[in-house]
Amino acid sequence: MHLTRRFRWFTVASLVIAPIGIGSVVSTVHAGDPLVEKNQMHFDSVLTELSGRDIGALTATQRSNRGTLVRELAAYSRRGVFPHNYDFPGRAVPYFVDRKTGTLCAVGNLLAFTGRRDVVDRVARANNNVWVDQLSADTAFAAWLDANGLTLHEAARIQLPYQQPTSNAQVARNVAYGITAPLAVLTSATTTLWNGVGNRDGHSRVLNWTGVVSGAAAIGSGVLLLQKPDFQDKFRTLGLTSAGIGALSMAISAHSIRRHGQIVTAEREAAEKKSVADAAVSPIVMTNGAAGVGVTVRF
Repeated sequence: MHLTRRFRWFTVASLVIAPIGIGSVVSTVHAGDPLVEKNQMHFDSVLTELSGRDIGALTATQRSNRGTLVRELAAYSRRGVFPHNYDFPGRAVPYFVDRKTGTLCAVGNLLAFTGRRDVVDRVARANNNVWVDQLSADTAFAAWLDANGLTLHEAARIQLPYQQPTSNAQVARNVAYGITAPLAVLTSATTTLWNGVGNRDGHSRVLNWTGVVSGAAAIGSGVLLLQKPDFQDKFRTLGLTSAGIGALSMAISAHSIRRHGQIVTAEREAAEKKSVADAAVSPIVMTNGAAGVGVTVRF
């Protein structure tokens, strides 16, 4: 059975799609700290919300104070220096004050910026990992919010929980995944094309099994990329591409192996039929006058 036209086009398309995944790896390897970028994206969203709120009911002083805090929050985001999560692996937890570096969270920074470091220190001593919406009964904090034209909900949106930074070992693993997956994709795509065009009868065992092995590697790499939480956004395309091309490679290689087996079996059966004895019977007259029958067998 010949490869269908759909398979041929899909094979060619896989060679076009593969560089997309590779490009995502290159851009990610050269990108900045993903946690810092994620935090800055959060603040960009919050700043948009704060700027879009109707503040007509606020006093002139509240509007002025609010505008000052919005500008300081934007500057805080640009600086890109945030607290770290040292104590809660696998969880995103807020920190009012970084217990090692002293870096303040966004809300703590705004408090300190307006001269209320005393509130920051008191909250940090009581519960450094407190959520802002749990401070509704804190009269000093509530008064500060009112004076600056902020609501408790807005302050809670400004607050950011922090994840543990990626370790060097995790970075090395991520880079390894990022390198292995594109290589597996390229190998699978190449062997898929060869098996689909030049090895349709499966005569090359090397291509057949290279397609199977590289396909399995591509599927494995793709699954690993899709399962890693920190890879789901940037490497989703690469993971899906890797798994898809790997499955196609294994399917076409299996087809080539099966086709080759069918051809070998057919040739063997044909050879066996040719080797069947061809017997000829003819009368024989002996020199002494006796008669008989001669049988000629040709192989």
